[in-house]
Amino acid sequence: MSMDFTGMDFGNYRYQGPTNADFLQNLGQGVQVGNPFTGGGTGEGTDQGDTTPADKTKTPEELYYEGLAAQNRESARSFLRNLLTQYGLGSLAGAVDGIVQDTTSEEVMLERLRNTEEYKTRFKGLTQLRAKGITDIANEGQYLQLESDYRQIFREAGMSSFLGDAGSQSEFDSIAKLVGDYSLSVNEVRDRVTDAQRIVAETPQEVRDSFQRYYNVDPATLTAYVLDPTRTANEINKRANAAIIGGLGQQRGLEFGAGAAERIGTFLGGDQNLTGTQAEPILGEIADVQRSTGRLAQLEKSTLTAEETALAQLDLDTEAKRKVKGLQSRERARFGGTGAFGSSALSSSGKV
Repeated sequence: MSMDFTGMDFGNYRYQGPTNADFLQNLGQGVQVGNPFTGGGTGEGTDQGDTTPADKTKTPEELYYEGLAAQNRESARSFLRNLLTQYGLGSLAGAVDGIVQDTTSEEVMLERLRNTEEYKTRFKGLTQLRAKGITDIANEGQYLQLESDYRQIFREAGMSSFLGDAGSQSEFDSIAKLVGDYSLSVNEVRDRVTDAQRIVAETPQEVRDSFQRYYNVDPATLTAYVLDPTRTANEINKRANAAIIGGLGQQRGLEFGAGAAERIGTFLGGDQNLTGTQAEPILGEIADVQRSTGRLAQLEKSTLTAEETALAQLDLDTEAKRKVKGLQSRERARFGGTGAFGSSALSSSGKV
């Protein structure tokens, strides 16, 4: 019986201990194999050179198999202990002792090991996937690689603390939630974390404030928010773009509600990540139009909101565009083209 432990795949690691198959192969070729109990090579119990008296009630072959089984158990025990310790599963060492003592069947050993509470705690995400019948992560080695990929994503984003201390049960539980509860792929986690980083780490305070104002989510809970599987990646991207529009617009005196900010962000960024470099020039044009036409609207005892101006400039609302064009026309008639908003700025927008 070969004990290569392929049923529990930890990557490139394989059991290299002695096997009964090796012995039987040699025996079949007529090779005389020394008996560890008799010390001889002929299969006869001579006891010469052996410090342990042979059990006279058993045949040399029986004694050999007993010794080989004990050797296999010890080799299996040593291999599993070293492997589990290397992967932070030292707590399973006690369970291994009991399992190896009872059986040397690979299938039985693995089944018992996977049924221990220590295993279920350490491989919580993998256990949850198996319970759901999901086989995307085929074995322990792939799960460990997945953990490494998640760590790298959060580390590169400067958000390592979100998962917890490296190698801690808190970190294992956080990753298990991503895998077992959320069922998010590595690429999807990377996209969502990037959206969170765009709001938290790469933008002015006004952008973070806008996200909280629009969606009632503060920076401290933002990462958990974007990782929530009830929200699609497109939705998260849309809201991140809206927060950027709202925050950068606020810097220029433009007040946008969530609906308008989402429309503007979607128009400018689509399904891609909108950046400040893309948004700032256009928001600057909108702010210029708002200052000039808004002033005339006040003189006429009417109103012109920043949202109306933005939607008009981007040709997203026919009624808003008609209203802004009317104000601009009356402004030119009243001030002879010398108002605060000059003709050069008008021509630069290309939208009215």
